[in-house]
Amino acid sequence: MLNWERISIIIAKEWLELRRSRGLLLSTFLPPTILPLFALALIFAMGLVSDPDTAEIPAAAVDPTLTNLRLEALAQVIFGRQFSTLFLLLPMVIPNVLASYSVVGEKNRRTLEPLLATPISVAELLLGKVLATILPGIGLTWLCALIFAAGLGFVAVDPIVPGLVLNLGWIVLLLLASPLLALISVALTVMVSSRVSDPRSAQQIAAVLIVPVMLLFFGQMLGFFVLNPLVSSVFSAVLLPVAVVLLSIATHVFQRETILTRWR
Repeated sequence: MLNWERISIIIAKEWLELRRSRGLLLSTFLPPTILPLFALALIFAMGLVSDPDTAEIPAAAVDPTLTNLRLEALAQVIFGRQFSTLFLLLPMVIPNVLASYSVVGEKNRRTLEPLLATPISVAELLLGKVLATILPGIGLTWLCALIFAAGLGFVAVDPIVPGLVLNLGWIVLLLLASPLLALISVALTVMVSSRVSDPRSAQQIAAVLIVPVMLLFFGQMLGFFVLNPLVSSVFSAVLLPVAVVLLSIATHVFQRETILTRWR
């Protein structure tokens, strides 16, 4: 039976250490806020250009809802949809950085062993660390998405553009896929952190994490599919067993005996 009071103490401890590390705090949370601003600036620029070739882009050809749009609005919708998928990078990258510094940092400082000497279980310790890293990542992802959604109405050349960009498929991705991607990110980071002594080495796993998001990005751009609730649900359904398996492996790696005997 998990003791949520102990888990909340671990979360508070992790966040306290994060607040004390101002450099890590700024370098992790400040750059993601630039993403929605950059995306809005590019979408605004697309609204100033009338290029006939825009209608020939595969992403425009496969979606009948874009047929009667004027070129400027069409360009905004296409590029807006592409950039909207990049928000899924945030719930992977942010937990990856936080988890690498949390696990590797405690490993190097040898502070995990004293924690394991307390009444807290390994499952509670791991869950506390997982929640402490994924909650900020998911929260910042949704905040940046809200900034993007709010700003889109101001830069759109046609009132129909925000509704076509911020469709239900995108919302399903944010609500379902974001937490699963964050869990996958932390699980892989814990597994790698058990073998390395430098947080930057553990962060290199992020290169693997971006693959599913790039599949969505290029698949939509090349016209292989339109991001709708069905596609988003299938994508999330595929991520679910992956997250479960990786978390199971990470839990095995994070066992008390493994930490005490192998994490050197």
